Amino acid sequence: MNCDTAYKIGIIGFGPKGFYGFERLAAFLHEASIFQSIEIHLFNTTRFFAAGDVYRTDQPDFLIMNYANRNINSWTLREPLPIVKNPKDFISWLKQNDIPNAGPGDYAPRKTVGQYLIHCFESVIESLPKNIKVVTHIGSVINVYKNNGDYHVSGKYKDLGNEFNVVCQKVLFTTGHVSFKSQINNTISLEKKIDFIYPTNEKLSLVTPKSQVAVKGFGLTAIDAILALTEGRGGIFKKNDKGILKYITSEKEPYKIYPFSRTGLPMVPRNGSPISELALQFFTDEVVQNLKSKKPISFNSTLLPLIKKEFYYAFYSVLFNNNGHKFYCDDDFTVMENQVQYFHEDYPESPVFNWEAIVNPFKDEPILSSMVQQVYVEILIDEAKLGEDNSPFMAAVAMWRKISPIFNEIYSFGGLDAESHKEFDTYYFGLFNRLSYGPPVKNMQKMLALCKAGILDFSYTKSARIAPNDVNDNFTLEIESGQATEINYLINATISRAKQNGFENELYQNLHKNGLIREYENITNTRYIPGCLEINSKGNPVSKTGIVNNNITFYGTPTEGITCDNDTLSRTRNDFATDWAKETCTAILKRDGRTENYDRTENVL
Repeated sequence: MNCDTAYKIGIIGFGPKGFYGFERLAAFLHEASIFQSIEIHLFNTTRFFAAGDVYRTDQPDFLIMNYANRNINSWTLREPLPIVKNPKDFISWLKQNDIPNAGPGDYAPRKTVGQYLIHCFESVIESLPKNIKVVTHIGSVINVYKNNGDYHVSGKYKDLGNEFNVVCQKVLFTTGHVSFKSQINNTISLEKKIDFIYPTNEKLSLVTPKSQVAVKGFGLTAIDAILALTEGRGGIFKKNDKGILKYITSEKEPYKIYPFSRTGLPMVPRNGSPISELALQFFTDEVVQNLKSKKPISFNSTLLPLIKKEFYYAFYSVLFNNNGHKFYCDDDFTVMENQVQYFHEDYPESPVFNWEAIVNPFKDEPILSSMVQQVYVEILIDEAKLGEDNSPFMAAVAMWRKISPIFNEIYSFGGLDAESHKEFDTYYFGLFNRLSYGPPVKNMQKMLALCKAGILDFSYTKSARIAPNDVNDNFTLEIESGQATEINYLINATISRAKQNGFENELYQNLHKNGLIREYENITNTRYIPGCLEINSKGNPVSKTGIVNNNITFYGTPTEGITCDNDTLSRTRNDFATDWAKETCTAILKRDGRTENYDRTENVL
């Protein structure tokens, strides 16, 4: 390659993760004092570069975060430091721009987070040296193939329909959940089925007033869909004289909205308070290192007992404290159980820790009435208002957020045996998300108000089935008791994750066909194919022939299945962006003959 030719880099998918990769690349290039011509091509399906679909800035204010303001920061303190002077975290940016509800425990509208992300992106652009050119492409990447050592990124521009083909030397993939398959039956009429709800004002506009709507899922996306069909259509939530939230109809919302899911359980809400100071007691450094040395391990026999003990410890720490006592941890768990036994003898009215009651209180109930669900939601709201420092239940479920980073290290790259890997993906992942990453309390209060107003109906939440019928392209929603109702619209409010049986997205099908990626298989003890691509510890894919490709890196959602829980806004979880930026910088230096090694750890060239 001629050194006078611009070195071209592609980032496919430019939401927060794409921006993080871009920011790290700019920092490494600046530190290495690279003055040669460089082109960075950014590919995104919409104009909301850095914000992506989740944080796009044209969505309504009532679609809010489930992540308190204190946890949001687009910048990293790792060296090399950002090229932007005085980069600001989210709260500082909110205050600088006089944006209300800027407190650490507040939950901002998602569009406000998008505005912050775009501001950060534009700040990096403005700080780039003249030798670095950024080219944005709004459209869909359909194929990437290798030719003469380079990678051709091809697709179609949005609206124009024109095709593009950009040649790159390095490529970072940060595409979202589009790489995974839809979870709604494809035999259902597309005119009455909504497979993806964002942007809600566009995707949900075909739902007519006074219609009957089924919402598949009962998580954060389902709440967004329900609010978009009510508050988003002019309905108003107001507190009455007793401080209870009531819903005032606009007459434009559906007649009934029926959420349904496998367990039928809503997410546990949060109140925005700081995470409790309770430290993990059983996932000690020594234990964790021992677990890592024994990979692959069994989830049920090795990890789950430790998780239960951490929940138990947190539950009783708060319960004891509420009654003026101190709960002591001990390596001998029976010592802790004896403390609990004596405590309950003195306080027989106090709640008792019960794992099953926490994770699935209606496990043995095949059908749940709307009233039972309503009472359960009221209980969850009351517990969330108390917070982690005062509610034993909330203290227990919050422990997963502390365990999660440790668990990710154990889980990733085949850390669980195949049977455990499958069980975690199909059951425990959703369970822990429901317990620990729920919506703000006020959103759950809105769900309760809608239920009391007769619009939100919980009668079909658990184990419902939906099937098309021949009446006006409608559907039938039914449960095991035989209870059924006619549905006019079906909304998929689940987030697709990696599943077995190949890649559904056209881009990933083509990458597979071109031999650039292959499916990951966990073949320890038994066999499990999670439906994700195989990567190494730096995010580089393994090709069809088993060769690691250092010119391509995957980061974020595309790595789920071989890594766990890629938090959209996290700068630290499974951070393949830093290695990618460093290796890209090294490749440019090698091309130009300046050095054979760029050792960032010693900060020398």
